[in-house]
Order: sequence, then structure tokens, then C-alpha cells
Amino acid sequence: MAASYDAPSEFHLRKRFQAIFNNTFQFIFVVHVDGTVLEINQAAINFTGISAHEARERFLWDLNCWLNEAARSKLQASLYRASGGEFIRYTTELVSAEDIRAVIDLSIKPIFNSDGNIDFFIVEGRDITSLKRMEFERDRERQHAEALHRINEMKNEFVSQVSHELRTPLASIIGFAQTLLRSPHLAPDKVQQFLTIILDDGRRLERLVEDLLDIARIESGTMHLVRQPSDIRTILEYAISIIAPEAEYKRITITQAYLDTHLPLLSLDPDRITQVFVNLLANAVKFTPPNGSITVSATRTSEYVQVAVQDTGIGIAEHDLPRLFEKFFRVKQKDSNGQDIRGTGLGLSIAKQIVELHGGTIRVQSIVGQGSTFSVIIPLSSHHDE
Repeated sequence: MAASYDAPSEFHLRKRFQAIFNNTFQFIFVVHVDGTVLEINQAAINFTGISAHEARERFLWDLNCWLNEAARSKLQASLYRASGGEFIRYTTELVSAEDIRAVIDLSIKPIFNSDGNIDFFIVEGRDITSLKRMEFERDRERQHAEALHRINEMKNEFVSQVSHELRTPLASIIGFAQTLLRSPHLAPDKVQQFLTIILDDGRRLERLVEDLLDIARIESGTMHLVRQPSDIRTILEYAISIIAPEAEYKRITITQAYLDTHLPLLSLDPDRITQVFVNLLANAVKFTPPNGSITVSATRTSEYVQVAVQDTGIGIAEHDLPRLFEKFFRVKQKDSNGQDIRGTGLGLSIAKQIVELHGGTIRVQSIVGQGSTFSVIIPLSSHHDE
């Protein structure tokens, strides 16, 4: 004779439900359709420190376990959406009684009665803090590796570029020096020409070495300013005089447009600020085709003095602008003859550091085919009272 099977009583079913409800590791809230808490399981009690007695009959979003007002508002809006019969799932954060934050994968599931109406919601939360932390660490490691790879690529390119920059003037210096030694009876004008080339290329090497030393000083934090009362117009005029021969060779006109007749003396390191303007002017000449123009302007507001170097050059692509002041970064551009315009990618980075050491900022605006404007803004806090 087959054994009879007695269906479990309602008491036993409830007891089994309570055992499952209170022994799961997930946070569970049973919520009325109006948003008030009907029941809270042991996992949620243990983490939040809120007892079942404290939670019952309160709106779920009013419990003090949610991270902030934004989390409460999103929960309230999500319960409203779920009241239309939609299953909701999203990520939020809870705060424990010990003020420990946890990232929660939260789901809201409507439970329907026999009439097809929503009886209550099961709001269930799974702690994914460790998972998110692992994902964050993986992302950070990946970003770090990508950054290192990018820096290594830039440094390799920089070493290659510096090697070229060194070899070219060195070859010129050695070649012309050998010619002078082997040809003692050269005409004086030729001797003068060769010596001038040797001197120019020697100075080019000197500038490159100084740039490398400046980068080393910046990296080590040992670049210090020697401030003194300085006239920005005098500094600009001197910087222009340094660049003028190169501009004349390319038939580029440099115009000075001082819109303020009186600019205050500023407490600056004149050598370093001159270095900034020489770099900006040299770049303007380098990237401006023959017969172009460069305009240098200086204006004053109630808060700062602004110097702008505007050219009619080839311009800079928009996607290159955010990285323009990075060390080793070079914009890949060609001149009017289709030749690559070479550089070390150090000048603008050094210029930015010098300006920032003065408490200022440097900005750039550019349109491809129309030109670029570099603006140096120096606060009047650098003003020197005579």
C-alpha cells in the first residue's frame, strides 16, 4: 500500500519561507504598493542596523541606510515605475550602521495576486562591492598600462627626434669646421659665412641642451624663479628682436598691437618669461607660410595682463589641442612644401610650466588653415608697486 502524503500546513510553509527569507545572504525588503515596508530580512537587518520593528510601516526610501538623497529619490522613482508592472534593476549604494558603504545590485519585482493586481514588491539587493572594486582595480591597471605604453612611445619618439636634432647641427658644425681646416686659403667672405653657420648651429645645440635641462628641473621641482620688477612691453620687444631675422627670412610681418598705453610693472623672472615668448614667436614663425603675419598684443583688465601671439599659420587640428602642452607631444604637420615640420615637443610644455610658476595660465585657440592664437595670462597679483 502506497504511503500517504500530507500537504504541509500553512504554518509549516510560513516557517520554511521565514527560514529561507532570513538565511539568504541577499538584502530583502517586502514592500507594500504604497512604498511602506512590510518585512525586512536578517541580512538587511545585520548590515543596516535597522530592526524589523523600526522598518515596518515606514516608507522604504525613508530608511537611513541609503547613501544620499539622490539614492532615495531614485528608489522612490523606481518603485513608482514598478507599480506599472515593470521589473526594475539598477546599481545603488547602502550605508551600514558602522558607516561602511556597499555597492548594491538592486532589483524591484512586483508580485501579483490572483486578480492580476500588484500585491506587494520584493526589493532585493546583492552586495557587489568586491566585484566593483575588482573591476575598478582592473580598469586602473589597464589605464596605467596604457598610460605607460603611451609615455614610452612618446619617449622613444622623443629620443629619436632629439637624436636627429643633435645630429643635424653637429654634422653641420663638423663639416664646416673640417672645410675651414682643410682649406686655409678660403676667401674671407666664405670663412665668415662658414663661421656664422657654425655659430648658429652651436646656439641651436645650446638651446636644445637648455630645454633638456629645463625638463629635468621641472621634473625634479628645482626650477626657481628670480623675480624682479619687469616691463612686459620691454620683454616682448626683446623677444621679437630675437625672432625677427628668422621672420624676415620667411617674409613674415610681425606687428605689435599694444591696446593699453600703460601696463604695470610685474614681478617676473624676465629671462624665463622671455623664454616663453621666444618659444611662442618661434613656433608662430615655424608654422606660418612665407608672406604671412604675426600679431603680438598686450592688454590689461582689472585682474590680469594678457599677451596674445596670433599667427596666420597652418593651424592645429582640434583633436590635438588638449595634448598640445604635454611633454614630448608633437603635432605632425607639414610646411608649404610638404616637408615635415620637426621639433622636440618640449618648448610648449616648458612654457606652460614657467607661466604656471608665475601664477598664470597659457591657452590656445586654433583653426586649421587660418592660424593659431596663444594667450599668456599673468595675474595682477604679480604687480610690483613702485
